[in-house]
Amino acid sequence: MTEVELKEEIENTRNVLNVAVRERWAAGKVLDISRNLDCLIEKYMEMCNQKMAAGQ
Repeated sequence: MTEVELKEEIENTRNVLNVAVRERWAAGKVLDISRNLDCLIEKYMEMCNQKMAAGQ
């Protein structure tokens, strides 16, 4: 996944999470979405750190 694709996926997942909270979805579903968002953000941070380490 490219950096741009990852950013888009993070934004999409963030939007889904916002809807889930606003519409009071089941707690388990909200937690799953939140965990998925956390993983995506972690991947993005790792990607950025690797680019910095490579001097890009």
